[in-house]
Parts: sequence; C-alpha cells; structure tokens
Amino acid sequence: MKSITRQGTAPVGRLLLQYSLPAVAAFLSNAIYQFVDRIMVGRGLGTEAMAAVTCVYPLTILTMGVGLLLGTGTGTKISTFLGQDRKDDAEAVLGQSVRMALMYGTILAAALIVFARPILLLSGAEGAVLELAIPFLRVTAVGQAFLIAIVSMGNILRVQGRPGLGLVFMGTGNVVNGLLVYMAIFVLDWGVTGVALATTVTIALNAAAFVAFVQSRHSLLHIQRRHLGANPEIARSILKFGAPILMMQALGMVVFQAANHGALALGGPRGVAMVGVINTVSMLLIFPLLGVAQAMQPLIAYNRGAGNFDRVRTILGLTLAWTLGMGVCFSGAVLLAPGPVAALFSRTDIQLIALVKDGLPWFMASVVLFGVQGTASHYFLSIQQPGKAGILLMGRQILAIPLFVILPRLWGYQGLYLVAMLSDIPLALAAAWMLRQEWIKLGKQADTATAGGEQAERTAPIDRSST
Repeated sequence: MKSITRQGTAPVGRLLLQYSLPAVAAFLSNAIYQFVDRIMVGRGLGTEAMAAVTCVYPLTILTMGVGLLLGTGTGTKISTFLGQDRKDDAEAVLGQSVRMALMYGTILAAALIVFARPILLLSGAEGAVLELAIPFLRVTAVGQAFLIAIVSMGNILRVQGRPGLGLVFMGTGNVVNGLLVYMAIFVLDWGVTGVALATTVTIALNAAAFVAFVQSRHSLLHIQRRHLGANPEIARSILKFGAPILMMQALGMVVFQAANHGALALGGPRGVAMVGVINTVSMLLIFPLLGVAQAMQPLIAYNRGAGNFDRVRTILGLTLAWTLGMGVCFSGAVLLAPGPVAALFSRTDIQLIALVKDGLPWFMASVVLFGVQGTASHYFLSIQQPGKAGILLMGRQILAIPLFVILPRLWGYQGLYLVAMLSDIPLALAAAWMLRQEWIKLGKQADTATAGGEQAERTAPIDRSST
C-alpha cells in the first residue's frame, strides 16, 4: 500500500520521473518494434510488402483504440478508488475491464478474419499489395484479443505503483518479436505471413505474462471471479471515460486510410509505403511524449481524489514542460538528418527514399504540438472530463480526413505533407487555452483548501490533559 500512498506524498518531480521513465520506455519499445519491423520488411521483402503492412496498420490503430478505451477508463476509475482507499471497488473495475477485453477482442478478431478483403480495400490495398495484405491481416487478427488485454493492463500496473513492470514485459516482448521476425524473413523465407505469425506469438506470450503477474502475490489488485460477471454500471463508467480515446483511434484509422488512398493515387504502392515510413518515424518520436502524458494520469487522479490541488497543479505544469521539451528535441534531431533516416527503410528504392526525405520535415511540427494536445487531453481524462478530452483528441482527426482527400489533389505530395501541420495547429491552440483556464481554476482550489485547513486548525479544541 506504501507504493500507492506515496503518490500523494513523494516529491513531485521524482515521482513523475519514476512513473514516466517506464511508461516512456514501454511506448518507445513498442515504437522501436514497429520501426525495426518496417526496416526489416522494407530491406528484406521490398516496397510492395511494406505497402501491404502499411495497409494493415489502420486496423492495428483500431485495436489499440479498444485497448486504450478500456485501459484509460479503468485506470482513471481505479486510481480514484485507490485514492479513496476502496480496494474492492478497484478490483470490481479491473474484473469488468478483463471481461470486456476478452469479449471485444474476440469479436474484433472474427470480423477482421471474415471481412479481410473488403476492409483492406478500404485501407488502400489493391493488386499484389492486397494479396500480400490479406494473409498478414488474418494471422495478426488472432492476436488482437491479446493485444487489447495488454494495452488495457498497462495502466493497471501504473495505477498500483508498479510502472516499471510494464517496461519489463514490453521490452522482453519486443526483443522476442525482433528475433522471430528476423528468423521469418531472413532465415526461413516465410515472407509477410511469417512476420504476422511472429508478431502474433509474441503478443500472446506477453499477455500471458501480464495475467500471471496480476494474479500473483506481488500485485495489489487481482482478477476476482466474482467480478467477471456482467456489471452494466461499472462497464458504462469505464466506457464513458475511455470513449474519447476510442473515438480518436477510430478516426485515426479513417485518417490513415484517407492518407493511404491519397498516396496511392499519387505514387501507387510506393506512395503507400512512404506513408507507412513517415508514420513509423512520427510514432517513434511521439510515443515517448504519450508515455509521459499517460504516466501523469494516475498521479493526477489520485491527488485530485485526495484533494491535493497544489500537487495536481505542479504535476500538470511539469508534464507540459517535459512533453514540449522532448518534442522540440526529437523533431530537431530528425530535421538535421532526414535523408539518413529515410535510407534506413530501403536498400534499392531511391524514389521511396526521396519521398520520405522530403516529407519528414513537414511532419515534425506534429511532434512538437503533441506536447500541448497530448498533455491537455490526458489531463482532462484523468479528472473525468471526457467531453473536453474528446474535443482535443478527435478534433485533429476530423480536420485531417477531408484535408487528406483535398490537398493531394491540389498540390500533389506537398499537399499530403502539409495535412498534419494544418490539422494540428488549431487543436494545439484550443488545448493551450483550456490548460490556461484549468491552471487558474486549480490555483483557486488550492487556495481554498489551504484556507480551510488553516481555519480548522484555529478552531480545533486544545488538548490540556498534558498540562
């Protein structure tokens, strides 16, 4: 229990660092896994194979969305209950989260297997790329239920004060995945289907490790059989607070599909592969920022539940400073060497390398602006205001979808490159304004809490028994 209560007592900077490092490393290891996989697919199997993997990626975004739907809602509710010392209620939330992860994962996997061809056509796959993508999607669909469970349980480790374990599980899984993918491509010559099989096996093993820990004596919270039955009230509360994340991911899937179609019309499979490469690099840079923002959530929820408004304000300010600073540093590093970064993904396709080199600098603005948007949206999720979070999470996607349809037709690749920046700027400004209002409100709440404490101290009866 000490690991929980220190969320309200330990120095804020040290606490945020302790929670952020494992979260950043976990997200970064996931991004590196995609980064390395894309490099091996591009260099070992070619541009069409990379385009096929890129066309499947929008469905992975949707799967991640379901996992984050459950993980965000579950994490917020559990953090609040732990801040109020209500362990059994927290375990009831965990039980419902596990139940929904298994149910939604099974339904999603079945749908992807049965409707693989029409779904991939919507994602921009055609011809040889489509025929490569269909078996890839069907094999990886088997792992979707496990992936949803992993993503949803990542928050469970953080909210009970054990954030480092997520890093251990994810890091180990990514090493295993990298080795299996290398074997599938360069040793066994199994092509994209082998890559899909390697990924599915890794995800299943990772999910088993998560469950084993949660059920062990080292975990504060456990999956209790009595909490696995249907509980509509808890289920609705989880879905309510996680819904903006799912909507953002669903819209992100549509955005990615629109980008694929826009790139397909401009450059065929090479254009689609270019979108995949730029997205992979962008995620590698944004995921660490996302890790800090998500690490902030249990700390904000706990301290707000405990009435520590000064600490809430400090945590929010520190998180914003860190995410902005990281965004500037990471994007600056890519701006210094876009050519070498692009060349990592192909040995022979000079045109693909040139397209990626030209596009990367334009997408770096999104990395910087995410510091404001990501911090604000996750803050509002942690204080149980999903409406505001939804505006910030979904607004960018709503703007990007029509831009990906219109701008490439007007300005070619340059129009494609500009979409991210043009859709991010308005939402970053809105996020900055919302954070300023919240900062003022937190200051007033802290002053009120302090004044109330001083008044209670002055009016408390004096114990004279020892005099």
